Amino acid sequence: MGAAEKLNRPSAVQIAERLDELPTLPTIVYELSRVIGDPMSSTSDVEGIMSNDPAMTTKVLRLANSAYYAIPGGVSSLQRAIAYIGFDAIHQLVLSASIMKALDAKASAQFDTKEFWKHCLGVAMASETTARFVHHKSPSDLFTCGLVHDIGKIALYMLTPETFAETLAYAKEKDVTMIEAEEALSLPRHTNVGKELTAKWRLPAVFQAITAHHHQKDFAARPALSPEMHQVVDIVFLANLLVHALDFGQSGHRKVLGAPKDTLERLHLKPEQLKELVIKIKEALGNVEGFLKIIGS
Repeated sequence: MGAAEKLNRPSAVQIAERLDELPTLPTIVYELSRVIGDPMSSTSDVEGIMSNDPAMTTKVLRLANSAYYAIPGGVSSLQRAIAYIGFDAIHQLVLSASIMKALDAKASAQFDTKEFWKHCLGVAMASETTARFVHHKSPSDLFTCGLVHDIGKIALYMLTPETFAETLAYAKEKDVTMIEAEEALSLPRHTNVGKELTAKWRLPAVFQAITAHHHQKDFAARPALSPEMHQVVDIVFLANLLVHALDFGQSGHRKVLGAPKDTLERLHLKPEQLKELVIKIKEALGNVEGFLKIIGS
């Protein structure tokens, strides 16, 4: 590989400077975050914000009526949806739909974006399922944590398609993960780009931790994270490994890694419990296509 070709590769600084070229999230995301974070807020406050975006309200109602939530008799009003799935889940659905819309990119011969989002939604559902399995205090929060884990990849694809295609080709040829390909080619890491993008979007610190560390199995290599954030990272890390093992969707590589013993121990999971967890995850993955159809409508 020639020096001139290597010089044309974007640096991490150049990528960070170009993040402003990507769309921003809609105002409804931040308004909902503010209202839901206020313990004095009511259902009518959430309905008031949602009423300003009928298209998003329709999506949320369709998602609430999906098999994933299985609300008895279904729902026809936002008030009933909130009563069944709660403020936090409504916020997660709005945030998820908004992120996928902002990072909507056309597929290419090298990169199938539908398969990419299928993978991300798979990790979202696997993360929420795993969170319930290990008795996390707020499983619904893990849905969006799983969804955003790889957004650095789609950002790189949108900003530097030729360089991203080179990374994809290397990962396929060498049978390595995308992060390993980025390291081998001395390219900006999608983990760092994802962290920069979540910061630009002013998303909670937990999303920055997920995007930055979802490939990092070493507890000590995640500096300045609280015990709660370490647990969330462990859950998404494991969910991502299991979704790859199930060959569900496609995020850029086919390499499958085993679940580290240390991660399982931190989540109080015994190796023999993985089979039961995988069965539950496979059940949840059956809802991904429906989610994709609704969010992409």
